[in-house]
Amino acid sequence: MKLCFALAIGLISCRALVAQNGPCVVPGRGHFQIHVGTSGLFGGFAHDHLIEAQKFEGCAAIDSKDLTHSSIKLNFVTAAVRVIDPKESAQDRMKVQKTMETEVLSISDHPRIMFESTAIERGSSADQLRVRGTLTIRGRSQPVIIPVALSKLSDGTYRAVGQYSFKQSAFGIKPIQLAGGTVKVKDELRADFEIFLK
Repeated sequence: MKLCFALAIGLISCRALVAQNGPCVVPGRGHFQIHVGTSGLFGGFAHDHLIEAQKFEGCAAIDSKDLTHSSIKLNFVTAAVRVIDPKESAQDRMKVQKTMETEVLSISDHPRIMFESTAIERGSSADQLRVRGTLTIRGRSQPVIIPVALSKLSDGTYRAVGQYSFKQSAFGIKPIQLAGGTVKVKDELRADFEIFLK
């Protein structure tokens, strides 16, 4: 009985160790960007916005024999989410940045955006996965499904690439309206990413 209990504790400890010491996000490599579109009467005259999460971290537990037994947890520092609109002036970028920090992300109250997988399914090919998980923005959590292409590079680094769309309103965020509503930020945003883990 004691032996079985010890083995069980050992197994749990090993699994926890794998989760903690699994491949983790390589800082400064890859990207995580969000594309924000505009609509409304004069939406065609407004610039779409490009936003980048410049600081995110996390680790995965990867079962190379069966990827569906893997998991990942990521968190993004909201204060390091930056407006990088290439078509905007520095002054206009600063205005959009301030609006995003105060009205959209409320970074003083919600310093992090978090994602934690709950299940992983195989996709249409060997390297394609469907990652089910919980995304938390501004303290509100929603289930999401993210298609991911996962590959292992020659140096042992894992590369995860994908894109998905989500609605701001699902997280209690009211899309910004400008010029009396003639220019509106679209509710649905598109995110694309390339993440390296080692």
